[in-house]
Amino acid sequence: MSDNPPIRDYEQLTVAELKAAAQSTTIEERRAHLDQAGIYAALGERARGFALGDN
Repeated sequence: MSDNPPIRDYEQLTVAELKAAAQSTTIEERRAHLDQAGIYAALGERARGFALGDN
């Protein structure tokens, strides 16, 4: 069993980072949140591929 969060958790983390980016007051904060959202989205897509057996 892997230590990676379930797919749904990645989706929730992505949405939370996007919300944080929308509420950011500086471009640096916004960029950091958007970067992290991108990472979570990619991990979620990767996990989804493995869950579907597309590895």
